[in-house]
Amino acid sequence: MPFVFASALLTACAVPPTALPTTTSTLPPTATATATPEPSPTPTSTSTSTPTLAPTNTPPPTPTYTLVPFPGFSVMFDYYKGWIDGDQTHFYFLNSRIPDRVYGLVEGTHEIVCDPDPTYPYHMECLSDFTEWDQSYLDFTFYADEAHTQEVYKQVYYTEFGTDQRYIPVDCEAEYRIYDGKCYYAITCYDQYGNYLYSMDNIPYGGHFEGYSAPCPP
Repeated sequence: MPFVFASALLTACAVPPTALPTTTSTLPPTATATATPEPSPTPTSTSTSTPTLAPTNTPPPTPTYTLVPFPGFSVMFDYYKGWIDGDQTHFYFLNSRIPDRVYGLVEGTHEIVCDPDPTYPYHMECLSDFTEWDQSYLDFTFYADEAHTQEVYKQVYYTEFGTDQRYIPVDCEAEYRIYDGKCYYAITCYDQYGNYLYSMDNIPYGGHFEGYSAPCPP
């Protein structure tokens, strides 16, 4: 019995081993690196500089003034008298016949504002804030507008504000009249500019006028 077991064992050992299947390991596919395309540089548009135009010097518009309707002083317009009251000088003119305010300058410097006399609107009174007059002959310039752009009249007047009366050139007009058989005179005096200065007469206006005469006998 042991012999049989040994024999069988030897037989078993003598059987050639069955070849085991060989396992072939398949390697995973090697990843092929795909080159990433480089971005093509997009050409930047060249900025074209637009030349800046040099500013042109445009002169400012010339101011235009609205013409003030002005009918003009009457042909009998004349200076009458002046006086100082407090801190103002009053100049009174006859026969202006202007219904509205008029502006002016005395001696080209001192402003006056003139309005129709409320009581006698054919005449006008001008006021000035200046009172230190040192001469009698004053240059008056009148304007229709407050801005003094529209000159309407200019004249030199004797105002009696000066202190020296000896050198006032005068030209007097005299006429002689007969009243009730007696001769009387009426004298009106003007300066070298034709401005009225003063008048005097001894005419008896209640008498009976008989006509004009040559100069009365002394």
